[in-house]
Amino acid sequence: MNGGTFAHALLQTTGEELRMVYALVFKTNIVGMITAKTKGFFSQDTDHFNESLKDEVKKLGCYTDVELQVKLLTEMERALELKGVSYNHPQDIERQSEVIIQSLHKQMLKDDKDYASFIESVDEQEPYQLLVQYQMQKLFSAFHEKFRELSEEQSTDFTEKIKNLLIDLPLEKQHLLKQKLGIDELTNEAIRSAILMQGSVVVLSVIVEVAGFSAYTVLTTAIAATMALVGVTLPFGVYTFATTLFSMIVNPFILIPLALGGGGLLLKHQNKSLKKKLLPVGILQITLPIIAQNRVGEIDSAPFIEHWQKQVERYEELLTKRMEYKEAIVKKQAKITTYEENREHHVRLMEASKEKVKTYKAFISKHITMVPEQERTPILQQGIDWLISKEQELVALDEQKGENRGRKGLWNTITAQIDHTKIHVQKNRIQKEMDEKRCSLVERFLEIDSSVLQTERDCIHVHQASATTNRQKALVYDEQANAEKEKLKELKTRLKITNEQICALQDEYYGLGDV
Repeated sequence: MNGGTFAHALLQTTGEELRMVYALVFKTNIVGMITAKTKGFFSQDTDHFNESLKDEVKKLGCYTDVELQVKLLTEMERALELKGVSYNHPQDIERQSEVIIQSLHKQMLKDDKDYASFIESVDEQEPYQLLVQYQMQKLFSAFHEKFRELSEEQSTDFTEKIKNLLIDLPLEKQHLLKQKLGIDELTNEAIRSAILMQGSVVVLSVIVEVAGFSAYTVLTTAIAATMALVGVTLPFGVYTFATTLFSMIVNPFILIPLALGGGGLLLKHQNKSLKKKLLPVGILQITLPIIAQNRVGEIDSAPFIEHWQKQVERYEELLTKRMEYKEAIVKKQAKITTYEENREHHVRLMEASKEKVKTYKAFISKHITMVPEQERTPILQQGIDWLISKEQELVALDEQKGENRGRKGLWNTITAQIDHTKIHVQKNRIQKEMDEKRCSLVERFLEIDSSVLQTERDCIHVHQASATTNRQKALVYDEQANAEKEKLKELKTRLKITNEQICALQDEYYGLGDV
C-alpha cells in the first residue's frame, strides 16, 4: 500500500533530515531562487541557495519533530488542494498518505509529459515507487554531464563505490547486470566505460533495476560525494529538480512581470506550482532511506495523533469561544436596541410635554393683561404698561398707513409706498419686541399667585414636571445604552481576535477547517 509505506517513512523521518525536507518543499519560492541566483553572479565562492536552506532549517528548530511531521503532511494536503481529514487512528494517517500519493501521481501524469513517458517505459509498480524512480532518473540525468568533467582519480573513486555495491550482490544478479550492461567483468574501468558510452542514466537505472531500492542509498551517496568534489554542494534533493527550477527562473513570463514591479498573482501561482513540483522530491527524500534500509514496519503513531488532536481541541475551543461571543453580541445588540427604543419613547413624551407648555404659555401671553392690577408686581405692571404703549404705537402706525392710501398723484403715491414699507418694517420690529416681552412677562406671571389663568398655570406645571421626568429617564436609558455599546465594542474586539486566531490555526494546520 502506497500510503502505508509513505506514512511509516514520514513518522520515522526526524531531526535535520525532516527539517531539510520541509524547508526544501515548503520554504523554497521563486523570489528566493532568483535572489540566490543573482547573488551567485557577484559571489561565486558561496552557494547562496544552500545557505538560505540552512537558515530555514535553523528556524525550524523551534518545532519538535512531531509538530513538523504533522505540518508536513497537512501542507502536502494544502499544496494538492485536498480535503483535510482528522487523524484519530494510525489508519487515518495511512489513508490520507495514500490519497496524497495517488493525487500527486495523477497530477504528474497530467502535467508532466516526461513522467507519463517514463511510466510507459517501466514495469508496473506502485505509484510511490514510480515517483521515487522518476526523481532518481532526473538525478542521474543531472549527474551525467558532471561525470564527464571528473578527473580520472575522481571518476575512479566514484566507480569504486559502485563496484563495491555490485560485487556484494548475489552471483545471479551480477551475471544479469553484466548481461544488461554488455560488460565482461565488474571492474572500475568496465563500469566507467559503460557510463561514458551508454550514459549514466542508463547504467545507474539498470543497477537499480537489478539491485532494487537498496541500491539507491549507495548511488545517491556516491553521486552527492562526487558532485561535492566538483563544486556542487547542494543537498541531495536539490539535484533532482535543478533543471526544473532553472527553467522557471529564466522563464521570461516570470521575470518580465517581476522586473516591471508587478505580476503578484502570477508569482503566487508560480510559487503554488513550484510546491507541487517539489512534492515528489520531498516524498523521495522521506521514502527512499526507509525503503532502502527495509525499515518499514510497526511504528508509534501515537505522538502524531496526540499532537493533531491537541490542535483539534484548540480549534474547537476557539470555535466555541467564537460562538459564545457571537451569541453575547446578539444579546447585547438586542439590549442596546431596547434601551434606545425606551430612550426615544421618553424623548418623544418630553417633546410632547414641551409643546403643551409652549401652547399654554402662548395662550397666557395673549391674555397677560387679564391679571388684576392689585395682583401685579411692579415689573409685571411695568411690562403690561409697556405692551399697552406698544399697542397704541401699532394703532397709530395703522392710522398713518390709512392716510397714505388716501394720497393722490404719482409723487404722492411713490412716497406713500416708501412710507408703507417703513411702517411695515417698524410694525414687525415692534411686534417682535412685544412677543419677547410677553414671553418674559409669562415667566414673571408664573412666579406669582393670581386669581386668573389658573387652569393654564396648573397645566404648565404638570407638563413641565412630565418633561423633566421623561428627560431624566431618557438620560438614564442613554447612559445604559452607551455602557452596553462599550461592552459590545469589547466583545467585537474579542471576536475579531478569536477569528484571527482561528484563521492562524487553520493556516498553520491545514485541514482543521474541514474537520
